[in-house]
Amino acid sequence: MVKQGIKSVGAYCPQDKYTCNDGSEFLFFDLIGVFARENKRLYVNALFEEWKAFIENKNQNNLKTTLNRLSYLQKYRQFVETKVYGKKRLSEAYNAIFNKKDLKSVCDSINKSQNPKVDGMDSLIEYISTKQFIKLAIESSYFFSPDLVKERADEIANYICKKEEVDPAFDKDKYDIKYLPARYSSKEDAEDGVHEPVEKEKKVYFKLPNASQRLCVIYQEGARGKNKECGGNPCGGGNGNARVCQLIKDRTGYALGATSDKKHFRNFIISHIWGHAIDPRYFTNLWNIVIVPAWANHLLDKDEEGTLASTFKATIQKIITNLYFANINWASIQMTPPPSYNNKEVISGRYQINIIDHNYDDAPLGEIRKKPVSI
Repeated sequence: MVKQGIKSVGAYCPQDKYTCNDGSEFLFFDLIGVFARENKRLYVNALFEEWKAFIENKNQNNLKTTLNRLSYLQKYRQFVETKVYGKKRLSEAYNAIFNKKDLKSVCDSINKSQNPKVDGMDSLIEYISTKQFIKLAIESSYFFSPDLVKERADEIANYICKKEEVDPAFDKDKYDIKYLPARYSSKEDAEDGVHEPVEKEKKVYFKLPNASQRLCVIYQEGARGKNKECGGNPCGGGNGNARVCQLIKDRTGYALGATSDKKHFRNFIISHIWGHAIDPRYFTNLWNIVIVPAWANHLLDKDEEGTLASTFKATIQKIITNLYFANINWASIQMTPPPSYNNKEVISGRYQINIIDHNYDDAPLGEIRKKPVSI
């Protein structure tokens, strides 16, 4: 195009370059085309990710330019997927630019900077944009009403502040152990706090990091048969979310942990948005819990920045923050609001989210309504 005198080539073929470890530079546009023709899909994927990061870093102060470039990138990706893969015979022009040594240099650089991979979401994102995917995932999820969230947050605060041993959510006769729940983990992170078994008392306590005093006595969800020190009494079985399912059933009427023919939600997963399930202040606090479609939930388990997963998590965390956090007394449970999302990754816009309310007046199920949320 340049040889033909087209001066606006940058508009049709962005001149962004990939720099190898040995200092050699090649256009992303050319490299991706060559690797696609060679059918090296992992390296094509890696180069698209490198190019996306390059665009975002280069134009971080110009949103319009960033969006235009990313739109171009998406269209080029669709073209590569549908038109280029498998056509291994390179043109003379490409052979004049690249040789096997060049390609090996690029491969070596990519292998050192990241692990080339195939992402199962790529085929979906090719047909709908990242923004559309995030909107669909969030508007297909289910949040709890602010009143329900505050009620549960206050219960947990009272339990901790008053050194209680009966959680109001589990005070019925059918529960032998009524302590505030937290999920057992054999890989506890000291930053999350620790579970301290006291065998002679047949109790387990939760202690904050570097704290000398115990915060509260807890019921260890999922510890039965795994934690030999707990003495049996405070240890629960189940799938790790049994008490969360019981709480939701008690407050809303909706069954999530029931047998498949009795579940109200199928192909949905209970997600702890900030994680920290071993901490009783997080495990059954409804601001930390969203019912997410199974096809989107696995993204919330990943923390790699600059990915679809981190964008989804940042956006859903901002919605939660705006919806609930102003009404929660964080000091009463000896914590500050959870770590903030990366605002640069949030997909701003207007979302119609699903809100589950309390099953008031002995209604079998709580009302589910749509609520517009702008972020």
